[in-house]
Amino acid sequence: MADRDKQLDADVAAISSDTGSQNSGDKALERKLVWKTDLILMPALALAYLTHTLDRANLGNAKTGTLEKDLGLVGNQFSLLLILFYIPYALMNVPFTLLSKRFNPAVVIPTIMTLWGLMAMCAASTKNFGGILATRILMGAVEAAYLPCAIFYCSLFYTRRELSFRTSIFAVMGFIAGAISGLIAWSVFQWDKALKDLFIIEGALTVGVGLILFFILPHSIEKSRWFSDEEKRISRLRLEEDSQDVDKHFRWEDAKKETRDWTTWVFTLMPLLYGVGVASSSNFLPTIVKRIAVTSAKANLYTVGPNLTAVAVQLVTTWSSDKLQQRATIACGTLFVSFLGWILLATLDLVKHVEVGYFLTYLLTFGTFTPGVLIPVWLSSNTTTTTGRAFRLGLNFMAQNLGGIISSAVFREQDAPVYKPALITVACCQGSFIVICLGLREHFRRLNKKLDNGEVVHVSGGKERPLYRYAL
Repeated sequence: MADRDKQLDADVAAISSDTGSQNSGDKALERKLVWKTDLILMPALALAYLTHTLDRANLGNAKTGTLEKDLGLVGNQFSLLLILFYIPYALMNVPFTLLSKRFNPAVVIPTIMTLWGLMAMCAASTKNFGGILATRILMGAVEAAYLPCAIFYCSLFYTRRELSFRTSIFAVMGFIAGAISGLIAWSVFQWDKALKDLFIIEGALTVGVGLILFFILPHSIEKSRWFSDEEKRISRLRLEEDSQDVDKHFRWEDAKKETRDWTTWVFTLMPLLYGVGVASSSNFLPTIVKRIAVTSAKANLYTVGPNLTAVAVQLVTTWSSDKLQQRATIACGTLFVSFLGWILLATLDLVKHVEVGYFLTYLLTFGTFTPGVLIPVWLSSNTTTTTGRAFRLGLNFMAQNLGGIISSAVFREQDAPVYKPALITVACCQGSFIVICLGLREHFRRLNKKLDNGEVVHVSGGKERPLYRYAL
């Protein structure tokens, strides 16, 4: 073990830049390693997020059908269902992410998938508001774990220069799920027991995928039989570029240290702001489109186009982000398009201009979700301990999910069908995010300039490497 540590230290000492000094043979081996990792992780995480979004957003589709009538919902009870779902969905992010550091995400992710799938299926047997509320609260508690655990999981396999596009590969499944859920809901609503069948079909799919992932997800490259000894050596060298601790120990002191860094709390505020738009688009897009569509069934079909368009936009923007190594500017640029869409949808009279209203829904999904990929990746890139990274990711997604509570509260039944106060609230939150995000980028840019000029010897809390720089 000592010889192995010495070899790792020697490998790390050979790094002369963030990308490392490797010969052509190592570069070829690294490309093979990344390709093999993609082949194993990406399809599995994509399927998991597909089921995650289907189960979380099926309530929005059910509302366009007979949900409120079948369960006897009155007044703002539907909004209350969403609010109370987001409370455990927010509060359980940090505990589950820290658990994934302690027990490995390859164990945590399949476990929580199986549990939330079972909760979704149980929703089919509910008869009233209390029953559906109980299943949604329990489902929110376990669904909270997925996204922070998945991004943390990827950070254990990929360098910070590769994270954005890889995260996007499985994150765009949220859009595809939005399109699929619309098609599933439209088809199921033609049946007699539509509401029950919708919950059973989507919940059973989740349970099946969760059980499969128990046998597919590797705990690490080191412990996987799919990688050679040379690939494992290259993997250790790559990951040492981004993390102080390549060991598996959980360190409370690393988490506590992050609470004393003010940027941790800025990284926590930003997802609260963009999270309002994320939740609004996920939960209320069918309802917003219903304002434009002629029938409830067609409202679900009309959500397909905006979601599929957003897939292409997010893949392009995250690929560009990795290529240019720019997180903040791309996140703000894409979100600005959606910012305009929310404002226009709230202020224009679209009763006689249905086509214009439908076009604006494409703007909503154009950039609303992009910060949800780039900001966690940016955060991970600037956190050099794995325990600290897990803790900050948990806070990040906790805040984003608290944004869901704000969204659910502002979409009030008495404001239907326009929901003008809610749409303006989303736009204000997105505008505030853009200002804060660009301000934080300027802070890191100035720190990098000080590092370049020698005013700062090394990154505080990071490795004492003269060429290490903060991600922007």
